[in-house]
Amino acid sequence: MAIRRYVYPGGNTRFGFYSFYDQIVGPEVAQKIILKGGPGVGKSSFMKKVGDHFSRLGVDVEEHGCSSDPSSLDGIVIGKQQFCLLDGTSPHVVDPVYPGAVDEILNLGDYWHQDMIKPHRQEIVQLTREISRCFMRAYSRLKECGIAYDELKDYYGENRVSKSLNRNLQALTADFLAGSVSEYRPLRHLFAGALTPGGLITKLETLIDNHTAIFAVKGSPGAGVQDLFAHTRNLMEQGGIYGEVFHNPVDPHDIDYILVPSSNALLIDIGSGLLPYKEILKGLKLKRQLDFDQLLDNEGVSARAKLIFAAVHRYNQGITDAVQILQTAKKWHDELEHYYVPAMDFAAIETRRQQIAASWQNQLGL
Repeated sequence: MAIRRYVYPGGNTRFGFYSFYDQIVGPEVAQKIILKGGPGVGKSSFMKKVGDHFSRLGVDVEEHGCSSDPSSLDGIVIGKQQFCLLDGTSPHVVDPVYPGAVDEILNLGDYWHQDMIKPHRQEIVQLTREISRCFMRAYSRLKECGIAYDELKDYYGENRVSKSLNRNLQALTADFLAGSVSEYRPLRHLFAGALTPGGLITKLETLIDNHTAIFAVKGSPGAGVQDLFAHTRNLMEQGGIYGEVFHNPVDPHDIDYILVPSSNALLIDIGSGLLPYKEILKGLKLKRQLDFDQLLDNEGVSARAKLIFAAVHRYNQGITDAVQILQTAKKWHDELEHYYVPAMDFAAIETRRQQIAASWQNQLGL
């Protein structure tokens, strides 16, 4: 049965738009087609149809979600990273690395009737500017979230009991990596989810199964969870253990979980509160759990209770505000699409899509 995974290559973060687009596929990919064109030209639909086609044929498909629109795709990978389609427009501009040999640009703007778009120049310019302003405002709120988060890390970090932390950290990492295999491939970095106009979304359930060995941890910011992930990541890099590192959707410097395919093992932080990992993992057996808050000096934490409460409130409010602003951006984007959709020759685009799918199908020997 074909596997269909769903991940995120970019996100709306405390540092603005943050991209792991260079991690979608490696240089070994047979062909990568970069889609260009304005809003509403059919880039996402193009990718979805190709994915559906190969999924029906029993070929694995990896979908890369869009952080600006929960219903859209930014990319799709077919097979064992053999073929790739991706959206190469702003804010994640992608240009060919190996033009002609691997990479190809498909400009869907070649399939529109420009005479139907030109009369709406003023509206298109105004809407585009409004969308840009919305994203800048959302990023300002997320920057404020980052400041509150750093403050929380300081309050909890000053109350860590280092000896207990280091002992547990080393033991858990050794247990997690025990069944892994050295492949000497670089780690792959993606996002664990995305902050979108529809709120915070993750598709963790598409990456695991009933046989996944789950190592669950939790703890307040600065309590030691990120030390665990950093230590694990370093050991994997040193030992040549391949894994996928999934970063936090708001702070990409933090890690939410690491997946090691060779051992089908997952090390995950279920305590961040941003994404519903607990609900997704409900009913699955956890191989090991660790609460890093149990390793804190509770008396010292209690002394900072009011400051912690205030920082948490600022953080949560910032997330709420950012989502609302992204919803406004989505509204303007949908309106912008209305000027492009009627001008598109979707029949010609569909013919091109079928040609690409047929070529890839032939190369896969299907």
